Amino acid sequence: MTDAKTPDVSLVKTLRERAAEIPDAVYVIDVDDRALSYDETVRALDRWAGVWQRLGVGHGDHVVTMQLNTIESMLGWLGLASIGAVEAPVNIDYRGAMLANALNLTQARVMVTLAGYVSRLEPIAGELRYLERVVVLDGGTDTPPGCPFPVVSATELLRDATPAALRPLPAPWDIMAVLFTSGTTGPSKAVSLPWAQIHAMAVGTYPVEDLGPADVIYNPGPTYHVGAKVFPYLAALCGGRHLMRPYISASAMSNDYLRHGVTTGSPVLSWLREPETPDDRTRPLRNLLTPYKMPGVDEFARRFGCRRIGCFNMTEVSSPIRFRDWDAVVYDDEGRMSCGVLRDGYDARVVDAHDQPVPPGTVGELILRADVPWTMNAGYLNDPAATARAWRNGWFHTGDAFVCDAAGNFYFIDRLKDCIRRRGENISSVEVEAYVAAHPGVAECAAVAVKSSDEPAANEEVKVVVVRAEGDATGPRELIEWLIPRMPRFMIPRYLEFVDGLPRTPTQKVRKQVLRENPLNADTWDREAEGVDLPRL
Repeated sequence: MTDAKTPDVSLVKTLRERAAEIPDAVYVIDVDDRALSYDETVRALDRWAGVWQRLGVGHGDHVVTMQLNTIESMLGWLGLASIGAVEAPVNIDYRGAMLANALNLTQARVMVTLAGYVSRLEPIAGELRYLERVVVLDGGTDTPPGCPFPVVSATELLRDATPAALRPLPAPWDIMAVLFTSGTTGPSKAVSLPWAQIHAMAVGTYPVEDLGPADVIYNPGPTYHVGAKVFPYLAALCGGRHLMRPYISASAMSNDYLRHGVTTGSPVLSWLREPETPDDRTRPLRNLLTPYKMPGVDEFARRFGCRRIGCFNMTEVSSPIRFRDWDAVVYDDEGRMSCGVLRDGYDARVVDAHDQPVPPGTVGELILRADVPWTMNAGYLNDPAATARAWRNGWFHTGDAFVCDAAGNFYFIDRLKDCIRRRGENISSVEVEAYVAAHPGVAECAAVAVKSSDEPAANEEVKVVVVRAEGDATGPRELIEWLIPRMPRFMIPRYLEFVDGLPRTPTQKVRKQVLRENPLNADTWDREAEGVDLPRL
């Protein structure tokens, strides 16, 4: 550990510096070809800061937003940050109890949303203890029907808006936003992210020193994911620009990349279905962020001449583990891709249930801490119990199962709660799902443990819940027989169930606890009961 001091950082500060240095350089573009220079961005966020002050929003206040990833959403966030207020973006699918929880937990007096979502407030109006006013981003000045709170349109507010009075820049320990967890086992928690953390995350995701003014960074949102904060910051740090898309669309990525000259983003795997041509390497995409187990990424990088970087991150931390360098891809003997090695300024351990370090090569929980104050999360908003559980013994507990080898390479295994313990073997549900999903008849799947009894250390069997690809009629025996020569014997599922869709949270994570509630139901197929033997060789 060092005595490093927290750097004086915030995106507002960087934007003001860029506006002074390169005022006319383009900072943000969107898929509708709207664009703002650095100078125009600063002047626009100052107007939004004036709007918030006019509405009575002050330092430390939270404003809940439910919107798409647009230039307006970015300016509203930065306007709040410049007066010391805090954005709390929520999933556009929130409604009912989840929306009420977000509004009450943040104690937001003001909510910003789109006209189409306003009616969701009516059924929960009696539960909302703090909300006083709603700002509607789109449309004119007419009040949308079904809103039990005073409504004002952004159009009206901006028409007469004047820049906010001169004010201090955000401090690195000021909270730049709160972002909600998925809430797979209970109400969503709100993670408080300081400016120093989001800066550390930006410089830890890509090597910023290797990017520059010519780079175009893809920012497809959504607003309630940390990427919508990281990628605008990354663009400002390198003096480049970022392309905003209102929502993620896999089918639109190729056109977005080629039309707007995106240099920095994730692979467009649809390009691999095209015939190879001598022009493949002339496409602008050069810098790939490649997640664990993405199929086809090695071929993509080779064919299109891209360099790869990978990292481990979550909302609560700041990319503490990253490849040693571009293209420093490391695989272990089991074919797992390493997330990388520990970055300078962080400490990490892989530990047992009592926070005792485990030997290299042994599965345990990854725990983390940072040398520099405020470069990791500042806890869960208004939830001291959850904060204390996560920050036990001075370390942040990720809840993720990892292995670290003797060379310092970290390998993600699974979420701890999703690991399967079968006859002495730790099985990653992520890896099981990767094997099963490779079958052409599988659209998506989820692996869970089925316990043989209620005893704490009872043996577990592997069950996979499968959604078939459209028009496919693959049966359970056929799928298992396809897996046998391709999959490690100890991982092959005992149980299969075919369903029309997987239960998901509003952030689209699979709700595995729902799949565990009644694992051996009438639709569950049992490999052993059906007499399918697994050969030893």
